[in-house]
Amino acid sequence: MAENVVKGPASYFPSIEKKYGRPVGEWLEIVRSSPLTKHMELVSG
Repeated sequence: MAENVVKGPASYFPSIEKKYGRPVGEWLEIVRSSPLTKHMELVSG
């Protein structure tokens, strides 16, 4: 039987959540509700 292994960017989510203490969904909400639109503005903001 094949395992359901998460690949790609989603494979980083558990380590991001552990390191920063917030679920990825919460980060996505923060980014979506931000008035900033450019990548580097969001990253450095």
